[in-house]
Amino acid sequence: MSTQYTVNSYLLDRLKELGLGHIFGVPGDYAFPMLDCIENNQDISWVGTCNELNASYATDGYARIRGIGAFVVTCGVGELSASCGVGGAYAEWVPVVAIAGTPTTQALKTGQATHHSLHGDFSVFPRIYKEFTVAQALLTPENACQEIDRVLEACWLEKLPVYIQLPNDVGGLPAQPPTKKLALSEPVSDPTQLASLLESLLPLLSAAQCPAMLIDSPVGSFHLTELVESFANKSGIPFAATFTAKSAFLDQTHPQYIGTYQAGMEGNPVNQLIEAADLLLRLGIQHDETNHGCAAFDLRSPDVVDLQIKSVAIAGSDYPNVTLRDVLIKLSEQVPHREFTFSSQQARTTSVPFEPQHDTPIKQDRLWQRFGDFLQEDDVVVVELGTCTVGATGVTMPARARIITQHTWEAIGYTLPAVFGANVADQSRRHLLVVGDGAFQLTAQELSTILRHELNPIIFLLHNNNYLIENAMRVDGKQMYYNEVQSWNYHQLAMVFGQTQKLLGLKVTTESELETALTQAAQAQTEGRCVLIEVMLAPKDVPSQLAESLSLLKREQK
Repeated sequence: MSTQYTVNSYLLDRLKELGLGHIFGVPGDYAFPMLDCIENNQDISWVGTCNELNASYATDGYARIRGIGAFVVTCGVGELSASCGVGGAYAEWVPVVAIAGTPTTQALKTGQATHHSLHGDFSVFPRIYKEFTVAQALLTPENACQEIDRVLEACWLEKLPVYIQLPNDVGGLPAQPPTKKLALSEPVSDPTQLASLLESLLPLLSAAQCPAMLIDSPVGSFHLTELVESFANKSGIPFAATFTAKSAFLDQTHPQYIGTYQAGMEGNPVNQLIEAADLLLRLGIQHDETNHGCAAFDLRSPDVVDLQIKSVAIAGSDYPNVTLRDVLIKLSEQVPHREFTFSSQQARTTSVPFEPQHDTPIKQDRLWQRFGDFLQEDDVVVVELGTCTVGATGVTMPARARIITQHTWEAIGYTLPAVFGANVADQSRRHLLVVGDGAFQLTAQELSTILRHELNPIIFLLHNNNYLIENAMRVDGKQMYYNEVQSWNYHQLAMVFGQTQKLLGLKVTTESELETALTQAAQAQTEGRCVLIEVMLAPKDVPSQLAESLSLLKREQK
């Protein structure tokens, strides 16, 4: 075995420096030199997946826990298969390193018609990736190490994916180990602009009688959650989350956390408190349809302060070179603590302990109530889009629990590979997945990889034989054939994968059966077994919160 230090070694060392311990992917001949290097590396392990799409989803889940993730695939067929997951990482502010092994440098230059090429045109693939990565690099003998540093620094600082083309004659070239650390210092605010902003903002905070904060997912992506909570502790200001901010890892047991803001939901006490605030601090708010209504606040109003990650707008004045990090630090230093009657108790509803009703069919609302009671501190909860994300919105997460979902990209099938990646990233915590049957079928084969690696998430598979959210959103109320899903015996998949000792499959139709299954699941966890609970639901049963939202939407469309 060669002990020569190479470009591939350099790339792995830099990834290790960023906290990476695993690389996902699918083998391909153009990537063999890199894969051989990973195989011989003592610090970074190879984690193969069933296909490249699943590799990119698993990398996304891994990155949300570890801070960064990476996958290796072959060019053309491999990187195009993975591209959907990279697009999702871009939309959701997730730092993912996409590495594509390519033919030789000469083949790329001359347009040689090799396999996995489009008649020898390899420029198509980087052009595609340029649209949803923040930095790209084609490694050459002359630039390899410098380009690796450049794109990895961009990935870390921007919290967005990057793309590396690694020709198979470059990775094995000799290189020198890094002599200094990557330049990962956070950008700093323009001191003049920051001082001017504070001069305007501090009097507003002092005068406000019922201020509030509304927080969105970029706060979590840029690791600002602790600073937000520190400012909340110092100031006494209550805070709410947007629909998409479940993934911001806010402490929902915090006494000043008041719940989820959902525009247009009549009677929602969180909405009433946020909309009645005489000073609203909006942190990282994204203006998209998922956060419908969050953009409705007049940003030129003196009562609204829009704090983005790298800019601030207040009372019609823009501060383009001021970071949210610096603002939170300065405010925590200068704002006195105050007690506000605008308390979390006004918005929170009292939780009623779940009492299973014998032989009563399971319904969505009751399922989510019981699911909330089943959660524990430090859990990692991965939730599929659609009815699952809506149901999870009403669940208060225990202390230090984290939730992973795709609120913006909403790629069906994302969550099974994502819970795999998250579990690889941190095997000390309990992982749970809630997924519908249609989404599960898209990436179901990754369950075999979970079992191969002897991981033990608890999977709640909601079986209702249709893409429920698609049918529920129809204004005419029709149940369309194209939204139907073929029924599988999901709880018997252990036999299909030949892993009956590693997977406990259970099927439940009533509340009492669900209660028994949860007891069995808890026991199986102590034995290191994965659990799949197939929950039988009526085809049209949706969470009441979704029914209310859809009723509002349909009224607006008329």
